[in-house]
Amino acid sequence: MELMDLIKSRRSIGAVEEKDVPDQVINELLEAATWAPNHKKTEPWKFRVVKGEGRVKLGNEMARIMEEKTKGLGEEEAQKKIEKARKGPLRAPVIIIMAASPTGKVPEIEEIVAAGCAMQNLLLLATEKGLATIARTGDIAYEPELNKYLHLEENDKIVGLVYVGYPKQDFHIKAERVPAEEKTIWFK
Repeated sequence: MELMDLIKSRRSIGAVEEKDVPDQVINELLEAATWAPNHKKTEPWKFRVVKGEGRVKLGNEMARIMEEKTKGLGEEEAQKKIEKARKGPLRAPVIIIMAASPTGKVPEIEEIVAAGCAMQNLLLLATEKGLATIARTGDIAYEPELNKYLHLEENDKIVGLVYVGYPKQDFHIKAERVPAEEKTIWFK
């Protein structure tokens, strides 16, 4: 597939089979991510791969964090949020949690953008390999307790939880973009 076609065909797809994605394939995705551009070669990304029973453990930890966050809510509303957090990691057979780890060598925004570029590399290679992906965050991604659980530093920023699996069906989701010329001003 030509690169531009690959870029245009990538979609966020959350409907995946429970079929395992081989570790070798995950390693290829991670390798692609590490080739993202980054200022001063800081390579500010960190990855946490969650598979199998690790997803249940992550869900339990996310539910525990959410339980603390929802103490002021009504019982029914709190319980819904807690259960949603618990079930979230079970959406796909693999979750790749991507974080930016600011080095202090360049402005933090540059490190976050570099981690975003790493994520795009990963997403594009996953598309080429016939995998379905969807990147999510939500409030839970910004909780310091989650960083601790994932062995991330206090200043690390989770930029996405990338759910990876084989699509349940062929998806042909049409997408449109505002043409670049409508968002571009040229200075000559």
